[in-house]
Amino acid sequence: MTARIALLGEAGIANVGNDASVAQVIRLLEESDHDVEVTLVGREPGGAEAALGRPALSSRAPWGYRGPLHASVLAKGLRTFLDVAHLVRLVGRFDVVVVPGTGALEVGRGGPPGGQILSLLLTGAACRLRRTPFVWVAVGGSRYSRRLTRAAVRATAATATVRSYRDPATLEAVRSCGTDTSRDVLMDDIVTARTDTPRAAADGGSEAVRDTVVVSVLDVPSATGEAQATAAERQRYHDEMSLVVGALLDRGTPVRVVVSDAADVPVARRIVDAVARDRPGPRPEVRVPHDFDELSDDVAGVRAVVGSRFHVLVASALSRVPFVTVEHADKVRMLSDDARVGAYRVDAYAFRADELLESLDALLDKREALALDLDAWAVDARRRTRSGYDEVLTRLDEMGVFACQADPAPRRG
Repeated sequence: MTARIALLGEAGIANVGNDASVAQVIRLLEESDHDVEVTLVGREPGGAEAALGRPALSSRAPWGYRGPLHASVLAKGLRTFLDVAHLVRLVGRFDVVVVPGTGALEVGRGGPPGGQILSLLLTGAACRLRRTPFVWVAVGGSRYSRRLTRAAVRATAATATVRSYRDPATLEAVRSCGTDTSRDVLMDDIVTARTDTPRAAADGGSEAVRDTVVVSVLDVPSATGEAQATAAERQRYHDEMSLVVGALLDRGTPVRVVVSDAADVPVARRIVDAVARDRPGPRPEVRVPHDFDELSDDVAGVRAVVGSRFHVLVASALSRVPFVTVEHADKVRMLSDDARVGAYRVDAYAFRADELLESLDALLDKREALALDLDAWAVDARRRTRSGYDEVLTRLDEMGVFACQADPAPRRG
């Protein structure tokens, strides 16, 4: 019999990193010796199915009411109740529910527990009720400064049967909430388990590509959680990044603006428009990759990458292209340190254009040595991730998750 596996995550929302994480877990599962049937579960099942080519189900209950009380507390409470009932029924259809990578445990800087953590808590509770194993594979988190957030993370972690993390800081953050992490598993981001080589890296790229600097822009989240501050922070980021792109073009450096999340597309357009208004000649090249293969091709073989998006930097590191980090979250800081380019980092909320350009120049001076460091990092990261994943799979085997294949009796919702 086939093991029925649900992959719970935000796939199909035009976020290349999320889709890449889910796709890599699918690839690893289907490479195993077990007979598996993978179903995607999330808020956007149509997008997930289109992006990843696997059947998908909604994690939310059907809700057709659009009357005058649609936005009321009563209606929201009813919808939450229906969602929980739907989850309890849904998870009973599977032999295991897996969270495939992504920053499922992340919150904003000093923020309250967000929707992702609460969704994990509800799903984990549903799995407990149905005795369905709930497994985290290389999930990412952040520091939790609020008591309520720590309590939510602790409760969520208690529902998981097997927990694994994409970095030591996430494990430590979960441990600091009061969770016993002594048997939890460490690995790198699940995407680092990839074994394929970007096409652009394989053919070496043209001379123009080798001179290109990739700039990956970001719809900056608020550092404070205040709407007014968010507008000011975004405007400041836009102004400084526009100066960076303009200065690179003035030097005669080709610039490729790469966007890996649909939320960043308006930011990229504004920056490119601002640069084009101030300078004659061709506009900076803009690329919006549809998947991690295209993203890898867009960064492979270029001179350097400047960016904030985590999986853009992962693609850069796997392609052995040194990068300057415009830091907005713990995960990108930890990645840059681990990949040995931490010295070339600026704060997304406080950087100046000249400061970023100085960091880029310093990085380019050591580009060849840094590329060798990235090569060593990529090998080590792949080994750590494969080893961590194998340990998770072994735990599931020991728990009898795959032994269910010998039982022909179907589980009913």
